Amino acid sequence: MDLTRLSPPAHITINISATNREDAIRQTMQPLIDLGIISDADSYNERVLKREAQITTVIGNGVAVPHARTTHASRLGLAIGILENPIQFSDDPEDEPVQVLFLIAIPSFAPVSHMSLLQHLASFVRYPKKVAKLISSKTPAAASKYLCSYKARAKK
Repeated sequence: MDLTRLSPPAHITINISATNREDAIRQTMQPLIDLGIISDADSYNERVLKREAQITTVIGNGVAVPHARTTHASRLGLAIGILENPIQFSDDPEDEPVQVLFLIAIPSFAPVSHMSLLQHLASFVRYPKKVAKLISSKTPAAASKYLCSYKARAKK
């Protein structure tokens, strides 16, 4: 999957200072609001938090993939948040802390449009060194370039 359109530098926020899930999600989603991909921040945030309360989106190696379907998304959107410090993201204290958020806005008119994106991100996250390199990115441009250069291996 080519992430170039979904993860340009403008969609990436680094060094997020957040101490809880709600603040991390709010700060990560800001580029999607600024760019008009999300038209109602409060409604989208509420849907993401409701989805997160049902089942955690922590997928390992310090990564969570919060997402929600909404009528307030003009298209499929991806925002990436890299936190300064890991936070407890899920309600389960057994889950590891999270330092990277891949926040996905799914438009209601395309309810499965995110599936290949989820598969690609899950493949990326399987490699702890790749996640660590993403976390160490000094600029959104560097993070974007690194993430976009990842090519998932085809299944045999």
